[in-house]
Amino acid sequence: MTAWTWLNSTAGLLLRIGIGVAIFAALALSDLRRHGKNATRWREYTFLILFVCFALIYGVINDQITSTISWEFYYYGKDLKNELGPQTPPDSLRLHLAAAVVGMKATWTVGLLIGAVLLMSNNPSKTLPRLRNRTMLGQLPLLFLFTAAMACIGAIAGYFALLTFCDHNFPEMLHRNEMRPRRFMMAYGIHLGGYIGGAIAMVIAVCRIRLQRRRKIELSTIEA
Repeated sequence: MTAWTWLNSTAGLLLRIGIGVAIFAALALSDLRRHGKNATRWREYTFLILFVCFALIYGVINDQITSTISWEFYYYGKDLKNELGPQTPPDSLRLHLAAAVVGMKATWTVGLLIGAVLLMSNNPSKTLPRLRNRTMLGQLPLLFLFTAAMACIGAIAGYFALLTFCDHNFPEMLHRNEMRPRRFMMAYGIHLGGYIGGAIAMVIAVCRIRLQRRRKIELSTIEA
């Protein structure tokens, strides 16, 4: 098992929870140090929770699609054999429920991370005004569309066997035609593309937030 696979598995769940708790704790301590009794970090927590919910919804939908494309990706790739039983293909309902759980476990930390990065890009500054959290929620469509678009690209790349370099087992699967390899790699590509798309969209969203903050200064200057 690779480090990446472990991190996105049930085994790595405690580490991801620990990272999430650490992020919340760091934000709370920073706010308390700056503002004391006037701390208002709850608004930021609400913002983060919304991003986590968004990521959870995306993860569940994403894994319902990929489990339909390739049950093998979950049964073998996600090591759900014991949970789903010896029957192959596994029971459809059990497969989709297990895939939903996998999706939630894998994506909530991504939503938390993206939300935290966007909040940090809106930190108080002597030169730039802050945006309202409601305004920053406007980045959600960008994040969804870019992530979904990259997932589609990943699906195409996987189906046409352009991702064999990602795992040493893929060329052998293709050669032996095991586990419907093109479907397996298609599901893999959707997941990989989604993560890459989310990372790129996060960077773009940070740049947009910084630009919006500068425009706020320009508008205030014009109005003055």
